[in-house]
Amino acid sequence: MPAVTAPSTLRPNITRVRDTSGFVGTVLYVGPVASAKSQTEIYAGIAWDDVTRGKHDGSVISKATNQIVRHFKCGPTQGSFLKLSKVDVGVELTPQLMRSRYVRPDAALIAPGNLLPHVALTSSGREKPIEFYGEVKLRNRQQLEVVEDISLRMLGISKPPPDVTSVLEEIAEFNHLRGIDLAGNLLSDWEDVLKILRLFPNLQTISLASNRVNDLGSVSLGTSFLNVKSLNLNNCNIESFQTIASIGAAMPYLEELCVAHCNLADIESFDASSENQLEILFKNLLLLDLSNCQLTSWQRHIMKLQNLPRLESLIVNDNPIHCIEGAIEGGQPADFPYLTSLQLAETNISTWTALDQLNRIPSLRSLRLRNTPLTNTLGVGEVRSTAIARLPNLEYFNASPITDRERVEAERRYVSTVSRELLLISSGVILAAERDTDVDGSAGNDDSAKQAQMFAKHPQFQLLVEKHKDTMLSLSNAGNGSTNQGSIGEEIINVTIRSMAAASCDMEPLRKRLPRSLKVGRIKTMCAKYFRVDIDLQMLHFRAEDDPFPSELDDAEHSLFYYGVNDGAEILVNEIDVEALEREKARQLEDHSRRVKEQEQHVTVLQSMKKNDQRINALATEMAQNRV
Repeated sequence: MPAVTAPSTLRPNITRVRDTSGFVGTVLYVGPVASAKSQTEIYAGIAWDDVTRGKHDGSVISKATNQIVRHFKCGPTQGSFLKLSKVDVGVELTPQLMRSRYVRPDAALIAPGNLLPHVALTSSGREKPIEFYGEVKLRNRQQLEVVEDISLRMLGISKPPPDVTSVLEEIAEFNHLRGIDLAGNLLSDWEDVLKILRLFPNLQTISLASNRVNDLGSVSLGTSFLNVKSLNLNNCNIESFQTIASIGAAMPYLEELCVAHCNLADIESFDASSENQLEILFKNLLLLDLSNCQLTSWQRHIMKLQNLPRLESLIVNDNPIHCIEGAIEGGQPADFPYLTSLQLAETNISTWTALDQLNRIPSLRSLRLRNTPLTNTLGVGEVRSTAIARLPNLEYFNASPITDRERVEAERRYVSTVSRELLLISSGVILAAERDTDVDGSAGNDDSAKQAQMFAKHPQFQLLVEKHKDTMLSLSNAGNGSTNQGSIGEEIINVTIRSMAAASCDMEPLRKRLPRSLKVGRIKTMCAKYFRVDIDLQMLHFRAEDDPFPSELDDAEHSLFYYGVNDGAEILVNEIDVEALEREKARQLEDHSRRVKEQEQHVTVLQSMKKNDQRINALATEMAQNRV
């Protein structure tokens, strides 16, 4: 770090700095501070990315007037004033910095004789040496002259070499690099970014995530990025979709683009003129990440991208989108003709009717839907089963594959559920109150209107009835002509209950036929009797057939149907480690105490600021009265 940073190098709202603890912030003010002892000394006013890192909100009390003087504005504990001698504006990207990331082949071995300078303790307290084989081979494969992708994350890089031409010959030995990761550095100027990237002409993958580079403005990207196929601009403070369009024009072969945590709401007013048509600018784009980009409307924001000719994966997580609207009319082509994967986690989707609109995308095969108003009120199994039934083309839901048997069961269950609702309507249960007061014989019309509403809410119902009518009819006949018996038979599933507890893991598993309505608490009672595992120490998970990832059955009051336990599933019984549980409780208590202490400190700071404001106002009032 230089002894003193020149004030002319600090540009408010642009320059990024760091401190010795690794905290990063943006310079918002350069100049004298009203509360300083010397009114001629220059300070840098910093707004830290961590809003609790500072001591004030950018305002101070003037030593001369006792009045509040605001030099910049930020959160109440986000701001700091640093002397220029303590300002670290980062380092230059040089060949020497790049080489420092990798151990030289002739450097001393970490594990001479294949033994690390550490030991492990056995359960009896004896020391065991730790062996490390293949160190030389790994080192040879990780030399900068050999690797094609280099990581330069969080090194404080803020600018290129001062004289780029002087390092061209030395940098030329790295022309083989295909990928560079510059995430989490101090880059804040597109001109500096472009100078760095042009040092490596063969780059295909670039990550600039968490660098506050802002919008392009008048900066031109040129045409020197024809090889780039993947670009990560997550959390780069981009606030104009025109910047994204300019990137598309400069990188015509771009296949993956990530711009999460940028405000791109102005896509609604983006002028897609002949030279700015998105389907031309991004004609090769396969994946687009727009998570948390302040997109509020599917029609006005997301549908702007519907004609991208090769887009396969679209991520719009954490955007306040309430519904999904399409634009198919007559002979118009389908929305997103090649889209196979869509992520809608953390959105505001609240109805199944909104989700039904995804059937307008016939190529869609994978959907991620978590933490939405729709899914938060339902069980995991119910959400999965209903989504599978209503979206017939899905092959993956929340990254888990949908088997043929699971789809058949989900569709049959869906048909049964909707059929029961229709039966209640036709039998008069739902409209009983209306019929009691009916005087003009319009109850039948009410029935018809209610049924029409049901069909509108369940557009797949009639298709699924036709698809499964023979099978469901045979199930009904197997129940001696009782439709109720057929439904009950369909709700019985075969499960295998296997103990993973240390004391009973060698016991034969239980194989049971259970109703889907059976609650988890009843299963725990069954396991306590057979496997001798205390109910309070049981932790149950279930695993679908051919699914390597088990899901927890964490609520004794919910049923197997709630969790989506299907026929052929396996229930795993684990025993809680009491000592580990106590350690986790102690860790949580310590974490809670730490957070409470931080909040108390924050409140103390706010109270102190409030008292200062009151004192200053009182002094100002007194001075005004004295002048009078």
